[in-house]
Amino acid sequence: MSGIAFLALAVIFSSGVAMTMKVANAKGFKLGQFLAVNYLVCMLGLLAWGVWRPPGLDSPFVWLLGIFVGFMYVLSLWLFDRAIASAGLALSTTLMRLSAALPTLGSLMLFSEQANQYQILGLFLAFFCLPLASKEPLHFGKAGKAAWKGMIWGLLLFAVYGVTDFTFKVQAELAPLADTNGFMVIIFGTALILTGSQLFKGPRPSKPCLFWGVVLGTTNILATYFWIHALAHLPGSVAFPTLGLGVIVLTTMASLLIWRERLRLANYAFLALAGGAVCLINLG
Repeated sequence: MSGIAFLALAVIFSSGVAMTMKVANAKGFKLGQFLAVNYLVCMLGLLAWGVWRPPGLDSPFVWLLGIFVGFMYVLSLWLFDRAIASAGLALSTTLMRLSAALPTLGSLMLFSEQANQYQILGLFLAFFCLPLASKEPLHFGKAGKAAWKGMIWGLLLFAVYGVTDFTFKVQAELAPLADTNGFMVIIFGTALILTGSQLFKGPRPSKPCLFWGVVLGTTNILATYFWIHALAHLPGSVAFPTLGLGVIVLTTMASLLIWRERLRLANYAFLALAGGAVCLINLG
């Protein structure tokens, strides 16, 4: 299979993760149970992949990073659920992809990397367009309370997802010899431990919750699998912006055509500017 095919499948399944979260939000599943099923499937997928133990991970620092990322994965999906409820799928997913600005900025500040003119422009656009992501016009006072509430969920998602991505940069810089598959075991294992108890609290998960939880876990694993193979065949300058832009386009189309979400003119401007920012940031 060619690199382009792997990348196309990575875009499709990464978009599937976001769309499945939208389904769960619309159906009102108990989020803890839904996420627990997802992470159980992810762990089973890793076992099927042959990753049955974390080899080469004898560093406490790497374990701490993996546990931290596992916690942040759960927090990110919880915030994503809240953001979808407040702002819809298109804007929430775009904020997640736009958070690529934060690891880029962190790399410039903490690892003394040099940014080119495209990345600088992309960072400027990323932060400039954030106010346009509000579902309703932002006003101060009681009249704008609902709009600010929705915006805060989106900004928290932007921040947490960006910090999570930056942690992978920290691992690559400070612990480059850590086994990638083993690191994934720690991450997903931590996430399963954090959410697994929800399966035994209160009423049992409904069949639709179990079904869509399995769908989420399957799309998660497949998105990761195809993304790893896409990066093995294509340069990052092609793969990263294509993935980001592709997910933004597919989820926006789904939100408009399937869930009939309504966007303001300012929101369309945000989507366009965010897509451009994601492309520019990854042209390093």
